[in-house]
Amino acid sequence: MKRAINFKLKNGRTVVIRCLKDDDYDAVKKYYTEFDKGPSAKMVFDYPGAPIGTKEHFIKKWRNKNNLCIAAFDDDKIIGCAQVCKIMPDHPYSGRNAITGTTILEKYTSNGLGTKFKVIIEKWARENNVHKLTSETFHNNIRSIGNLIKQGYEVVGILHDVAFIDGEWYHQYNFEKILEK
Repeated sequence: MKRAINFKLKNGRTVVIRCLKDDDYDAVKKYYTEFDKGPSAKMVFDYPGAPIGTKEHFIKKWRNKNNLCIAAFDDDKIIGCAQVCKIMPDHPYSGRNAITGTTILEKYTSNGLGTKFKVIIEKWARENNVHKLTSETFHNNIRSIGNLIKQGYEVVGILHDVAFIDGEWYHQYNFEKILEK
């Protein structure tokens, strides 16, 4: 992704989607602190209250040419983040596979942002010679499952009892999308 994109949400607000850069660390920390307080935090493996990585950790990830790390900004506030990372970029057999992930603040879900993120991720993946995109989500994350299926991902496996949250076992759905057929 070479430049910022203005994107109009279904609720009428226009947000700016762009790559994360070194100066965004504090905004990312604020975002994850707010995200952790919402119900969607239980839908990701970065559990509520999980330690936030160091500035150096994030910057290294953001600068890595094998990753795309983007965020949607409503004014100066991050409202959603998405990433795609090549899993083992230098491996001769599986170096063309990548994993994706998306988080959005509850107030901004169901406004088209998740779909826009997936479109941007797929475009980057095609431009960067990715053959297969993968993603995973818990069985009760209906929004994520619906978005992935709408974007052409297929369920390729279910891992049972991967997380015990609030007295209930959660299953993980594994998704993939082959970009070249």
